[in-house]
Amino acid sequence: MKKYEKMVVSINDSDFNCYANKGDWLYKANDKDTKNGLFRLPKDIHYFVSLNEDRLPSEIGVVKKIDGYITAHELAVLDYSSRKKDINQLNDNIISEYEWFLEKVNAFPEHTPVALTWLEKVFPKKIKELRLHKKFFTGMSREEKEELFQN
Repeated sequence: MKKYEKMVVSINDSDFNCYANKGDWLYKANDKDTKNGLFRLPKDIHYFVSLNEDRLPSEIGVVKKIDGYITAHELAVLDYSSRKKDINQLNDNIISEYEWFLEKVNAFPEHTPVALTWLEKVFPKKIKELRLHKKFFTGMSREEKEELFQN
């Protein structure tokens, strides 16, 4: 199984709808996760949740190098255990989703802010696809960005 050196972590800043504790690992929210009434998002924007028992929401995360490495199976086990689901239900199809996420995350340089959005294609057939992409902050100075995303 492929090993990955980067993960999305939380910045804990309520101005950016990031409520997970600073440094918590983040993964995309599933259908049963809620934003706990903390913020509202347009329908095309998705969010992350922390991979602990609190599962706190965050609209954005930052790509950081982690100590050691993580595999898609280890990430799946972390997510399933934080959701209190049986890890024996994991199969190759499910793990391939976690593999997709880790491949996308590891394609970005360290300290890159990222977000999740839904891309809807109507032609030739209707498809709703989740994208992990860089988040741009045009109204901030370089120093503000460094303080927020590199510390």
